[in-house]
Amino acid sequence: MNTNSDYQILALVLITVIPRACVFATENQKLTLTNITKEKEREEMDRKGCIGGSDIASVMGVSRWKTPLQLWAEKTGEVEPEDISEKENVHFGTILEDVVAKEFERRTGLTVRKAPKNYQMQDYPYMRCQVDRLVTGTDDLLECKTCSAWGAKEWEGEEIPTEYILQVSWQLMITGRKTGYIAVLIGGQKFVWKKIEADYELFGNLRDSAIRFWQMVQDKTPPVAEAADNSFMVELYPNAGADIKEATEDMVSAVALLQQTKAQIIDLESTKKELEAKIKAVIGDNLGIDTPEYLVTWKEQKGSTYTVTRPDSRVLRIKKKGGK
Repeated sequence: MNTNSDYQILALVLITVIPRACVFATENQKLTLTNITKEKEREEMDRKGCIGGSDIASVMGVSRWKTPLQLWAEKTGEVEPEDISEKENVHFGTILEDVVAKEFERRTGLTVRKAPKNYQMQDYPYMRCQVDRLVTGTDDLLECKTCSAWGAKEWEGEEIPTEYILQVSWQLMITGRKTGYIAVLIGGQKFVWKKIEADYELFGNLRDSAIRFWQMVQDKTPPVAEAADNSFMVELYPNAGADIKEATEDMVSAVALLQQTKAQIIDLESTKKELEAKIKAVIGDNLGIDTPEYLVTWKEQKGSTYTVTRPDSRVLRIKKKGGK
């Protein structure tokens, strides 16, 4: 390129074509982000309008992560569900799903394929599920999981966390299948897979509980609050009005019992401190005392840590003999 005309052509390209290409790229990015946002909104609406596999343990009242009341509040729109899509455990769980599926194939000799995204029951369209994989050449399905090393104990022997037993059973019920597998990568370095067979009595309980729960969603009738709902109440009812409600008989009893319980806790805490003081006085400058049933120690403990500065102290510990 040695002529002035060549430079002029190049300049024209730089001035006209490249800026337009940048505009097109920017517009495409905007369209992509818009599509992703709309897809996310649609998925959120779908979750609110159904009971899915990750919901069923809460419906049954056995979930460690969400109570029936908390799930009801999400389904009725009383509270917005937490967006967990950006959490690292969820992010890496999604990424590692294919790894878990491939390792399942290697360990079992079975072949799996991706399943259609959603299934629903014909008679109860709000009962839905998603399935990770289907086992090729069979009528079986596979659920892929990951968990931290702290959760390893839950998978020892024949153990499977209750929430996941119910999730796979829900999938089997909705898809009409008899056998499901669940595979889990634990702490990124241990792999376990197990089989879950159809339990038709359990299916009936799941279906009946889901029907009752969904009726409560439709009627806006909240489930009974549990102990785990105590801190959630301010999220469900963030504002206080001016009215004072008249107590029902149940509430009269509940308020009285609460006051009695508080008084008992105060008395028990006082008794606890008194007994600890007596035991420490007997131990004195010794290490501890030995009883037929318990070994009691009052050991020195360093107070300062990397983040907290406090004086050294002694900690009273009581251990039942026999390791129980």
